Amino acid sequence: MQALATGLPAITTRHSAFPDQIIEGKNGYMVDEGDYQALAEKILLFMAHPEGWGRMGVFGREHMKRTYDAASLIRQQIACYQDLISTC
Repeated sequence: MQALATGLPAITTRHSAFPDQIIEGKNGYMVDEGDYQALAEKILLFMAHPEGWGRMGVFGREHMKRTYDAASLIRQQIACYQDLISTC
C-alpha cells in the first residue's frame, strides 16, 4: 500500500489484503506465494519496460487516493457501525 500511495507499482503475493489493492497490470502484479519463477518474470518485465513504471505508478497513486480518502474511510466506518448496531 505504501508503494502504491507514493506512486510506485508493486509486485506482491496473493496474500492477506494485497489482492484488494493490486489491479493486475494497472498498478502492479501479483504472484503466488513461493512462485519464484513468476516473481522473477515480473521483475524482468519491469526491467525490460521501465516506461510502464510511471504509468502504473500514477494509476496506483490515483487509485489509492480514491479508495482511501478521509471521507471514504469515514463512510466505511459509519457503515460498519450501522451494521453492528442493526444486528443487536
